[in-house]
Amino acid sequence: MRLLATLALVVVAFSGSVAAGTPRVYPGVNLLLASYTEVLAGKRIGVITHRAGADAEGWPTNLRLATDPRLNVVAFFAPEHGLAGDLPAGAYVPAQAGKIPTYSLYSSLRRPSAEMLAGIDAFVFDLQDVGMRAYTYISTMAYAMQAAAAADKLFVVLDRPNPLGGERVDGPVLDPAFESFIGIYPIPVVHGMTIGELAQFFNREFGIGARLVVIPMFGWQASMQWEDTGLPWFRPSPNIPSPTAAQLHAATGLMEGTNLWVGVGTSIPFEVVLARWIQGYLLADRLNERELPGVTFEPYAVDRGGKRYSGVRLVLTDARRFQPATTAVHILDAIQRLHPGTLEFRAKSGTRYMFDLVWGTDEVRKGLLRGDPAAVIVARWAEEVRRFGETRRQYLLYPRSTQ
Repeated sequence: MRLLATLALVVVAFSGSVAAGTPRVYPGVNLLLASYTEVLAGKRIGVITHRAGADAEGWPTNLRLATDPRLNVVAFFAPEHGLAGDLPAGAYVPAQAGKIPTYSLYSSLRRPSAEMLAGIDAFVFDLQDVGMRAYTYISTMAYAMQAAAAADKLFVVLDRPNPLGGERVDGPVLDPAFESFIGIYPIPVVHGMTIGELAQFFNREFGIGARLVVIPMFGWQASMQWEDTGLPWFRPSPNIPSPTAAQLHAATGLMEGTNLWVGVGTSIPFEVVLARWIQGYLLADRLNERELPGVTFEPYAVDRGGKRYSGVRLVLTDARRFQPATTAVHILDAIQRLHPGTLEFRAKSGTRYMFDLVWGTDEVRKGLLRGDPAAVIVARWAEEVRRFGETRRQYLLYPRSTQ
């Protein structure tokens, strides 16, 4: 209750400095600098961020904090894709020397070491998440929170918009048997929470126990899509170049670990589902017959490495109604029925399937291989999503039309 009261005071103080009727969202970094720097007064600060962590005007958070005379930033910490956000998925992120050194949280270490912790008193975390569980930034946050809790360091999260909004929840809740760095806690594939809300959820529900402060946004509503915020978009990773890519990544990104290609490396990553053996026109017709909410399908083909790939392109018609995980199951089911025996799942290290790690369960893969209808597979996660919704309600910082 004390934290929520403090946050309310911060929002009130900030709102007094914003012109009435300004139709913009201000991320947590703006509120921190306008009204709340005292929480970091006299502390040596380590900033976990990247280029997509930026203020309302687009200035990078690391520069805004490092050049503010009221703050003492002594280190940067880079997640997957690096401080600039331009390294490919899975690439080693090197440390960098400098007046303010940059430590890597995506190398042989995935969490701050004792040596790193010794030089700071507080973390400030500002990463742009994509709203999907299978993305390493929320795992980086959880690991850093664990390290901060163990060393009794303050952990400050600067909240920012979820590009999928805050009202859609979709997909199975992670089974702990499939825990990995791309999914460490039992939440659904699409969780409908901001990074700050997730921090509070993780801190209490999973026993992290960090000294946590979340600086909220000003002006954000959970029904907003990115285009409603007035904020510039900076890609959080190389293949999320637009808000549309973030929306569709939450569906087609779930096909990692199969023999399908989703356009990574092209100008439309995650907007397509392709293979050399797919009949695109037929697949588009079969999927459009299902009348999935918020999306339609167009035949699509492209040459890749001298070979022709065909399939479908996803076209968002209503992002607020689009259900990414449900859509992914329907696409995979339609492919299975149109081209029996051609969809393959590739094992990771000969033991666990990457597909299962991304989904957080083996039930989707097994259901597809059994020939279960898509509606049956989707129905299996309804009850666990309902229970998640009940738990998450107490951690929500912004109004929802449905909690």
